[in-house]
Parts: sequence; structure tokens; C-alpha cells
Amino acid sequence: EWGDVYIADDKYIQFGNDQNVLVGYDEDGDDSLEIRQNVEGAALAITFKADQGDDNADQWKLNFADGGTVTFQSKTSGSYATKQTLDTSGNLTVTGEVAAASLDISGNVDIDGTTNLDAVDIDGAVQLDATLTIGANDQGYDVILYGDTASANMTWDTSADDLIFNG
Repeated sequence: EWGDVYIADDKYIQFGNDQNVLVGYDEDGDDSLEIRQNVEGAALAITFKADQGDDNADQWKLNFADGGTVTFQSKTSGSYATKQTLDTSGNLTVTGEVAAASLDISGNVDIDGTTNLDAVDIDGAVQLDATLTIGANDQGYDVILYGDTASANMTWDTSADDLIFNG
């Protein structure tokens, strides 16, 4: 059994025959716990194992690549697959679905592909750079365009297949 272990400032526990990985307290530099890959240009990987790591998806790897890219990987079917990537620009790439109870984005959004929204409330201007299609052939929907005057609108009544000008 062990009790407390004391390692002096700027001293390290070294792992591997060639001391490739070091763990210690960097008092003179960052004042932090330091886990360091001691081979120039090599990535530092930290593996986490749950439940002895013997079942599919019990292993996760956090990988810090030379140059700053960080990946979070899951071991599936005997090999690691990247699930998230954070690059030096601060861009986060996620493989799979992001599920969130709410999302607040304060900048621009660029979405490639189809976006399926249950309800949309737009408080600002909208610019469409292509055709606006509402409904499908033999399956239309009512459309109402309001003016500034009360009861003034233009209505497409799909049940009557008629464009109605009110007011």
C-alpha cells in the first residue's frame, strides 16, 4: 500500500522504455499538471476504458495531434472512429447527430443539405435566392400575405384553387 506521493516542482513521472510520455507539475511554465508526449511531432493520446474496456464501445480516446487538432474517438469493431474534432481555429466537427434542448447561435449559419423544421419564427428579413415552393402537386396549402391596412390581404385558398384579394 501507498500513502501520499510527493514529486517536486518541475519533476516528472516518465513512462515507456524511451520515456516517451511524461506526467508532472510544470511550476516554472504554466503552473499546471502537464501530460506530455516526449517525441517531436508525435501525437499524445489518452485512452479511457469503462467496464475493463473489453466490450464494444467501452473505450474512448482523446488524441492531441501535433499542430493542435484534438479528436475524441470511440472504439467500435476493433478500431477507433473519430466522433468529434476541434481544430486550432476553434471549429468543432461532429460525426453523428447533435441533440440539444436549446441552441443559441450569435453568428452566421451555413447549412448544406435539407433542413427539416417543425416551426419557424423569423424576426428579421429573409432573402430567398431560389424558387419558393409551398406544398406539392395535388397537395397545396393556404397562403396569406398581409398588408399594412386592417383586413387587407392576398390569400391563396387551396380548397377553392382561387387567389383572393381582400380589402
